[in-house]
Amino acid sequence: MKLHRLALRNYRGVEDREICFADRGVTVVSGANEIGKSSLFEALDLLLEYKDRSAHKQVKQVKPTHADVGAEVEAEISTGVYRFVYRKRFHKNRETALSILAPVREQLAGDEAHDRVQAMLAETVDTALWQAQRVLQADSTTPVELSDCDALSRALDIAAGRGDQDAADDANPVLIEQIEAEYRKYFTATGRETGEWAEARAALREAKAHEAACLTAVEEVDERLRRHTELGEQIAALDSGRAAVEQRLTAATTAAERVAAISADLEVAEAAAKDTATTAVGAARALADRLELQAELTRRGTAVAEAQAAAHTADALIEAARIAAETADADAAAAEAARIAATAAAEAARSVVERLRQRAEADRLAERLARIAAAETEFAAVEAELATITVTDAGWRAIQRADAEVHIAQAKAELAATVLELTAESDTELLADQAVLPLSTGATRTLTLTEATELRLPGVLRARIVPAASAAEGQSTLMAARARLTALLEPAGCADVAAAEALDGHRRELSTRRDGLSAALAGLLAGEEIAELRRRSAELAADLDADPELGDADLDTARAAVAAATAAQAAADRDGDSARAAAAQCAAARAQCELRAATGRERLDAARTELDAVTRRLAEARAATADDRLTAAAATAQSAAERADQRVAELGLRYAEADAEAVATELRGATESSVALAARHEELTREQRDAAVALEVFGGEGRTSKLQAAQTAVSRAGTVHDRVRDRARAAATLRSVIGRHRENTRRRYVEPFRAEIQRLGRGVFGATFEVEVDSDLRIRSRTLDGRTVPYDSLSGGAKEQLGIIARLAVAALVAHDDTVPVVIDDALGFTDPDRLARMAEVFDLAGADGQVIVLTCAPERFDAIADAHRIDLGDGAPGPVVHEVGPAA
Repeated sequence: MKLHRLALRNYRGVEDREICFADRGVTVVSGANEIGKSSLFEALDLLLEYKDRSAHKQVKQVKPTHADVGAEVEAEISTGVYRFVYRKRFHKNRETALSILAPVREQLAGDEAHDRVQAMLAETVDTALWQAQRVLQADSTTPVELSDCDALSRALDIAAGRGDQDAADDANPVLIEQIEAEYRKYFTATGRETGEWAEARAALREAKAHEAACLTAVEEVDERLRRHTELGEQIAALDSGRAAVEQRLTAATTAAERVAAISADLEVAEAAAKDTATTAVGAARALADRLELQAELTRRGTAVAEAQAAAHTADALIEAARIAAETADADAAAAEAARIAATAAAEAARSVVERLRQRAEADRLAERLARIAAAETEFAAVEAELATITVTDAGWRAIQRADAEVHIAQAKAELAATVLELTAESDTELLADQAVLPLSTGATRTLTLTEATELRLPGVLRARIVPAASAAEGQSTLMAARARLTALLEPAGCADVAAAEALDGHRRELSTRRDGLSAALAGLLAGEEIAELRRRSAELAADLDADPELGDADLDTARAAVAAATAAQAAADRDGDSARAAAAQCAAARAQCELRAATGRERLDAARTELDAVTRRLAEARAATADDRLTAAAATAQSAAERADQRVAELGLRYAEADAEAVATELRGATESSVALAARHEELTREQRDAAVALEVFGGEGRTSKLQAAQTAVSRAGTVHDRVRDRARAAATLRSVIGRHRENTRRRYVEPFRAEIQRLGRGVFGATFEVEVDSDLRIRSRTLDGRTVPYDSLSGGAKEQLGIIARLAVAALVAHDDTVPVVIDDALGFTDPDRLARMAEVFDLAGADGQVIVLTCAPERFDAIADAHRIDLGDGAPGPVVHEVGPAA
């Protein structure tokens, strides 16, 4: 199978694209991400697999969103003896068209065309091989699956040197299918029971389960009879033990009543003791309050004496603090006058410095404005010249694209045109569509015909030459491309592409010069407005004109004067701060003395007030109750409380001796025993009655006869099970033997495949490269310099390289009629530059007789492939943008 041409229209984001692939060797298709490289073979799969009216998810996903049109795919393919052009339009205005070019021309449409393509592919293409020979982005490191590729198996049979008869015997498909069909009667593909074997086993299991259920039912009858007798014996035993339980309950009840009486007396005594204790506490608290009031009276008298002494001391300190504060205020006033004089001198010096600085600033600003004016004048001249040029960046790119389209269309038209070479044997005149073409003897004239042309030799012959339809289409495309190029050149005022290129170069030079001037202006302005700069210059000039007294004053001398005046001002400030701080400190000391005196007086008044209050409260309390009466009441209450506590202790001892907890436990146990005995007696009686009823029901069910019938069914199911089991085992044994035989056959033809991988791989990995290949033709390990590494432990780059080498080895081994394209989608992204160069040699070696198609967004990875045909998908602009590039030098 070979893919000659693939065209997409309105497919996802692709409006119109057509690509022609090289029949032999490597074709590298490059383009940016999301330009639609992977979509090429996705579209080919949809074309070959789905009908034009299919509603499959994959078909719906490719419908364009920018227009209400149907996605269209067209391919030209060779496979076996067939060569055909196949086209489908999906979604809208659905259409399927097939044109068979060889071996016999034929045209079909609709489902008939779809079915015919399916038949041709089934006849000539190994589908498993077609899928295996693709390296996709998502699984570039996954081992290639080749075990189901019949074309490879045939090629390896021949490479292993086996005779045709041996090969036929080893892989008789009819016999293998019959064995597999027999095996599938009893087992699934994974070895689980199914069909007759599963049914026989299930029937035996069901029969045995039914037998077990019948046996359980018979055993249940025996169990119910035994249980009925046992229940009668248990009821009789309960009746004999009932009197002892009732006697125990009576004794426990009497003891509990005695304990309850003692507990009631104890509660009364505890309440009385609580009341007397409360009375004693109240009397004691009243006596303590009287004693505390007497102590408080003594403390308040002492506090009054201390406050009087502190007030006298504060009054003596106030006068000394007043004299010190008045002296400090006079010193602070003198320091402030000196500070004001120093500040005025410093301000005058700074004013001179500021006027001198303004004069220097005015000079710098005038120079800057002059430079800005010169740059603006030059910038305006460049802008004016640029305005006269009509070629833009977009226009020049459009002219380049149109020129490329003209060259491509011209090449295609020349390839598709009919070339007619005429040689005159004598002088004559030839008419070509009424145009006279004189021919002298021996002269040769070559005619390139793109449309139907009538040639006449008057009186001798008339011939009509009709080129292929593609020639006319090519000529029409060429004329349209030239018209588009002319339409782009005329508005720019250019006679040809060279003139447009020269004009665009001059425009770029002027643009560069303009950008430089713009940057210079921006640097001079430094983010400021030109009007603001001019305003500031005018203000500075006006200020300097209004103050002409500066003369030749020197800025450095003025700054030195400012420094001296500033130092004097700072010294005066320090002296003034020190004087003010001293005055503030004296004022604070005076205020502190006055505050202390006032506080002392307040404390004295407060102490006297509190002393009077305590004296008054003590007199009122003694008037209510004398001190001796409070003492006697406290003693009497304490004695009564002690007697009540003694009564509580006596009753508590009696309650403890009665052991209330043990009595309650015994009563609870006796009660529970009595209740449990009654409940158990009732339960056993009910259960005995239920057992009797169940025995009556079982007697009418015939459970014994059902058990005998179930045993007979088990025997019959066992016989069927053994017969089917023997057949299933025989089928499994035969399949296993054939499988081992096929496995041995596979092992024999693994060696040619391994040898081809090693032949190609040594160009990449070196002379010590070896691989281990299993019977399913999967690479299991790689050996380099005597070190063997399992495939799963290799790096992503090594796995990717081995996967490509394995597919190229398959392409080299299979027969010419069985070959399919090797498709590599954006691979070798994990490969270093050295390995990339060596992989290029493998591509050149393996792709000599086959078709290898590489899709990539990084074409530089494949630059080292010497004979590659290169196709650039451009920048994704609308329309057919495919550019074919010849083989690399």
